[in-house]
Amino acid sequence: MPQRHRHLRRPGASWSRGQDGAAAVELAIVMPLMLLMIFGIIDFGRALQQQIQLTEAVREGARLGVLNGTVATMQAKVNTVAGTTLTFTTTTPCSSSSAAGSDATVTAYRTYAPVSPIFAVMKAFGSTVTGFKITATGVMGCLG
Repeated sequence: MPQRHRHLRRPGASWSRGQDGAAAVELAIVMPLMLLMIFGIIDFGRALQQQIQLTEAVREGARLGVLNGTVATMQAKVNTVAGTTLTFTTTTPCSSSSAAGSDATVTAYRTYAPVSPIFAVMKAFGSTVTGFKITATGVMGCLG
């Protein structure tokens, strides 16, 4: 007589009714939270990268301002390093008559646009936030 294969299970374990779909239910509960956490990490990392890039760009612009650059050349340098989606709020170059103790300053910002659906989920729960500004200021002392 052919031998019937029994389900492999550990000794002493018993199958009870209603536990067949427990893993699917647990996955349905945990998966949205995991995805939100992963998308949050992605967007936070992108925002941090853009902040670092913008900080470096305005620092380079201020450095050019110390070397007797003009407002236009300072802003062009910042746009070259960080991209052209910037808005400048302050650009002050040094001049040949600048006294020691004065500063060349560049302040710029860009609006951060997330790539993950985090803000869409927040909007579904009543939030009006669609993005935020990333701002950086570069300051270098004039040589005098």
